[in-house]
Amino acid sequence: MSKYLVSVFLLLTSVDVFAVNDFKCTIKDAVNLESDGTLNHKSYVVSGYIGKDFVVNRQTGIITGANITNTMSGKMPAVYDYLPNENGYKAVTHYKPNNTIDYLQINQYADKHEKPFFYKGAFGTMVSGTCVVY
Repeated sequence: MSKYLVSVFLLLTSVDVFAVNDFKCTIKDAVNLESDGTLNHKSYVVSGYIGKDFVVNRQTGIITGANITNTMSGKMPAVYDYLPNENGYKAVTHYKPNNTIDYLQINQYADKHEKPFFYKGAFGTMVSGTCVVY
């Protein structure tokens, strides 16, 4: 019985060792897709994004902060984190019935401490910058 309790205790205390760290990202650029097909850096829509931070829950793909929402209407992102050192981290939220998509890509394979990211919101706003493991 004592071996069982020790095993359970070790298992419970070692969970943090296997915890997956989230990403903390800083926006360095922002654009909005205009109706004429150009990308507008000076739009009122994107002016408040530069320098803002947000956190990405690595397991769920949910973004918190910087007025970015990738869970509209209760939809949850699908996370694609297969071979992250080769493919990077991706989270995609598909909104139906209009078939709009939020897309986040973090290039974990970059050799630097700060990993570049790109996020495209469902309505044409795009932001980029860098993320660190948080």
